Amino acid sequence: MPSRSYRGRHYAGRHRVHSRRARLPRALSSSFVLPTTAAAALVVTAGAATAAESSPLTLDLTGRQTAMARTQQAAEEQAVTDLATRRQDAQLQTAALQGRAEAQERAARDAKRKAKAEAKAKAKAEREAKKWVRPIKRWKLTSGYGSRWGRLHAGLDLAAPIGTPLTAMTSATVVDTSYSGGRGNMVEIQHWDGTVVVYAHMSRVDVHAGQALTPGQVVGAVGNTGHSYGPHLHLEVHSTPNKYSPIDPVPLLKSHGLY
Repeated sequence: MPSRSYRGRHYAGRHRVHSRRARLPRALSSSFVLPTTAAAALVVTAGAATAAESSPLTLDLTGRQTAMARTQQAAEEQAVTDLATRRQDAQLQTAALQGRAEAQERAARDAKRKAKAEAKAKAKAEREAKKWVRPIKRWKLTSGYGSRWGRLHAGLDLAAPIGTPLTAMTSATVVDTSYSGGRGNMVEIQHWDGTVVVYAHMSRVDVHAGQALTPGQVVGAVGNTGHSYGPHLHLEVHSTPNKYSPIDPVPLLKSHGLY
């Protein structure tokens, strides 16, 4: 027969269902209060444990980020270096182009100056070539052009000591040199303007046929050869070479300021 104690374990004729709930440690239950210092230590310990568990992942991410940052920094530095190199190359190229341009400008200026100098020298040479000088520096006119002793005296007689240099009056070419009984040693010269002169009674002849002459160049010396009554230059002017066509020399000498 059932005892009182057994009957007490039943409720309303059914067995009581005992539910098992997880029991918190006493230290964490609301009814258990730790001292303040112990609670703080527990929190710090828990935090440290959490940090310790997550530490390897954090360090690994930081390492990758550092590597990426270094790679990016290296790339940026390389870009800066490449930019500096390109700028330097551009500057060098610009300097080279500028140098070539300046060299070309200098060459052009030098060529221009050279051409100008050559033109100036040529003009001076032409002026010098067309310069006129006296055939004798000093003379004394003893006989003029015209009739003398019933015949034509075809030139001027310019007295000077024997051996006095005789010079070309301007740029010219020697047409001929010869000797005749009447005129003695003589030279026929054609000037650049086409006029022809004859020097006669010379003591010596220093040029030859075909020789080019410059103004003031010595062609011989005053003499007394041929049919002559004293040392002098017999000067004739002809309108054409190799033909006896004498004209008065005075107008020619005056036109060039030589008389």
